[in-house]
Amino acid sequence: MFGSLKLQRLPPLQLPIVFTPEAWQRAVLLEHSNHSEKRLFDRLSNVLRAAFETRRAYPHKPYVVFEVAQIGSTDHPHHAPLLQLSLSLIHEPDQPEALLIALVGEHQR
Repeated sequence: MFGSLKLQRLPPLQLPIVFTPEAWQRAVLLEHSNHSEKRLFDRLSNVLRAAFETRRAYPHKPYVVFEVAQIGSTDHPHHAPLLQLSLSLIHEPDQPEALLIALVGEHQR
């Protein structure tokens, strides 16, 4: 079938993962740039683990909410102890499906 692009459907845990810039900033990056690379890696691992566990629990839902521990000082009165993130399956023309991690309520375009 020449001239026809057929995308292969990947199992949910093998899909590419994309963060919105705001979700990356709030969920993965640390407030102070002097934190070690190991802490950044640990934080990314925790967010991805939570996303995969959520995806496994709700494999047929195109949009689900999950929570991770809030980064930053917990002594600030306006900081919630948990950060709510959304996990959604995105479809782009001529691209493989991917999982999008965004802040809950964040506009996706």
